Amino acid sequence: MQNRFHLPPNFFIRRASTKDKWKIKQLLLTWKDGIDILPLNVYWWGLILLGLLFVLLNILFFTVLIVIYLIYEIQIRDYSNFWVIDYNGSTVGCAELRIKKKYSLIFNLCIQKDYRHQKLGSAMVEHLINEANKPLYLSCFKELIPFYTRFGFVAIPPDDLPGELQIALGISQAAPIVPMMLR
Repeated sequence: MQNRFHLPPNFFIRRASTKDKWKIKQLLLTWKDGIDILPLNVYWWGLILLGLLFVLLNILFFTVLIVIYLIYEIQIRDYSNFWVIDYNGSTVGCAELRIKKKYSLIFNLCIQKDYRHQKLGSAMVEHLINEANKPLYLSCFKELIPFYTRFGFVAIPPDDLPGELQIALGISQAAPIVPMMLR
């Protein structure tokens, strides 16, 4: 595929390494700046206080869970499927490409807010398309469909996906996401 989008000077795409994991986690936690994912109202404050009380009463149980999670994140979780965009030594974007035998999946395309609208996401998608086994699947919010259709992705009915792909892409009746495919 001919690359139509080029990164600006001093930007480049590279495979993520283990040293990128915390930067990737920070990007993924802050990708939707400006929109409160969890609105804090009276009910949420009540739930938080109830949760804190529960935590205090069950501190040993939660400590064990935290230790298990940290062991997973530090020792087991594989970030080699991630690709990152570096700019002057800082990670400003990332995406995950899971390559399977018969298809590939894109997850977690994320560009730092200050670096958006510079075609970095487009360059990353083209890079992932070139690396992937086809067909290539992803899931996205409805407002992102025009972005992905520029690369040839088409929205597909969730029921057309095998159950394994529906689970992997997080497809459910309650989730406001749309599965897409590139042949």
